[in-house]
Amino acid sequence: MIDSLEFTREGGRLEGNAPVGAFPRLADVLVDDNGSMRGSLHWELTGERQDGGRHTLTLRLQGNLSLRCQRCLETVIWPVDLESRLLLVPPGEEWPDDELADDRSDAIEADKALALLPLVEEEVLLALPIAPRHENCRPPAAFDEREPSPFAVLAKFRKGV
Repeated sequence: MIDSLEFTREGGRLEGNAPVGAFPRLADVLVDDNGSMRGSLHWELTGERQDGGRHTLTLRLQGNLSLRCQRCLETVIWPVDLESRLLLVPPGEEWPDDELADDRSDAIEADKALALLPLVEEEVLLALPIAPRHENCRPPAAFDEREPSPFAVLAKFRKGV
């Protein structure tokens, strides 16, 4: 945990690796290899105080996640390579409208006890594809011949009588 405003004032920098099993909400969408979540995410957090007194955190994430392909239902490896810019808004202050309209950054409330792993997990969850699939994965072949409806068979029988 860090004091987010103090971290940005000092121009702090932290980095580390976290096993994917350390993220309970992320584990729900990952493919479980025989009861063990394999892999890790490398994260790097830097703090900066910009001109005008704005405090920002930059979070960089790298790693690979095992997801379920929504076409063939096999494992697909999704590479994580993210950079998120977070504007810190001190508690009780108004959120700046100009920053909220900018898609390049998000705003979060400054916290004296900002937990890093939940922040990492949240950013990964927000970046996950809605329907992961292999690049060259084709949808299942459509059936050209359909089984006749039981009612169609009855209709033919009725016409024959």
